[in-house]
Amino acid sequence: MKSCSVDLEQMLAARERRASIQSAMLGGAGENSCLACLTLNIAGDVKRTPMTKMLFDHGVRELESLGMSVTDRRIIDEATGSEAFWLLDEEGESVKPLLEAIEDSFPAARLYDFDLIVSGGDKLSRREARKCLICDAPAAECARSRRHGLEAVRKATDGLLKDFCAGALADAACGSLLDEIYTTPKPGLVDMNNSGSHADMDLQLLEKSAGSLRPYFEDAARMGMEGCGMADLRERGLRAEAEMFAATGGVNTHKGLIYSMGLLLAGMGGCLAQGGDCIGNAAALAREDAEKRLCVSMAEPSTNGGRVYRDFGAKGATGEAAAGFPGAKYCLSRLLSYRRDGRKDAAALALCDSMAALEDTNLLHRGGPEGLEYVRNAAGKISRLPEEERAAELHGLDRELICRGLSPGGSADMLAIAFLLERWEALSGMSVR
Repeated sequence: MKSCSVDLEQMLAARERRASIQSAMLGGAGENSCLACLTLNIAGDVKRTPMTKMLFDHGVRELESLGMSVTDRRIIDEATGSEAFWLLDEEGESVKPLLEAIEDSFPAARLYDFDLIVSGGDKLSRREARKCLICDAPAAECARSRRHGLEAVRKATDGLLKDFCAGALADAACGSLLDEIYTTPKPGLVDMNNSGSHADMDLQLLEKSAGSLRPYFEDAARMGMEGCGMADLRERGLRAEAEMFAATGGVNTHKGLIYSMGLLLAGMGGCLAQGGDCIGNAAALAREDAEKRLCVSMAEPSTNGGRVYRDFGAKGATGEAAAGFPGAKYCLSRLLSYRRDGRKDAAALALCDSMAALEDTNLLHRGGPEGLEYVRNAAGKISRLPEEERAAELHGLDRELICRGLSPGGSADMLAIAFLLERWEALSGMSVR
């Protein structure tokens, strides 16, 4: 999405178009109908950016979640700003408080401008005047007097947008961790049935771990918006590890995903603020120190992943990130394919496909090349079965991996990242494929 400046003539033309749409949509409406219109209050000559679009789309979902009777709907997405129109078979007086509640529901919702027009063309006013972005005075009063100046208003607007988008991405990351946790069956892994090959973990511990990481996820997204380097992101990631270990009593639940998801969230933040694509941004960050880290691991490994690299040459999460997350993108493609087929067990099937393909360093750590080969072959056989037969076989593989003490944790990470990339596409409207 390209952000560009617009001039007064373009804005006046957009206003005329808006009035024409409103008139046409209300023209044939019944007496009890009303028209809800959504725009954003964005100061300056750039009205549409990836961040404004994310906020706007959230507002659309908020209105449509109210369950009102919509008889006509129109969405416009132009350089002059995003606009939405809903013709509602509802009483305007009952709808207006619902729209005001959305406008007041979180800080960045202050940028929403929901108008409600009833039959005859009258616009219903808010019960309470909106306050200025910068001070507590009425917004209309500050706007008329130009009390704060354009740059101050732009800065306040930018802060609200960044806060909203970073929070939305953090929620997406936490939700993705939970989606992976709840996917069942997951052979050898903690799921809704059992703790897999992990005697020190259970569902509740993983949930607690996911919750502890939300502040880090928000910081990573915000750091990406500010154009951070890998050194700063890694320092914040180390603090996140400490926060995770404090929450889990020293159990390593999500260390690999602290690295991978932190990179992707920073890449997403950079994409929203500066452009590019999220995976490309994340991979560029990873490559800043990937070779150095791998060299250190080869010489003096200090982690299980480092020892696996020294012993077997598998680069793990570092190699995956530096290469542009090919394993996660493959898992996403399988997940979306199963979703298109209407499979309720799409995530479990995608995980199985990932297990058959990935050089999983967790399997190498626990079972060496023989353990990795066993899981790949077993998962590959299941992936070639008719889809309706695979779930039962996955339960059987779960029992076998528990007996062998094998856990495809790398594939589980790919599934969690696939969930995050899926959410990113929905939030941003940008494809990663």
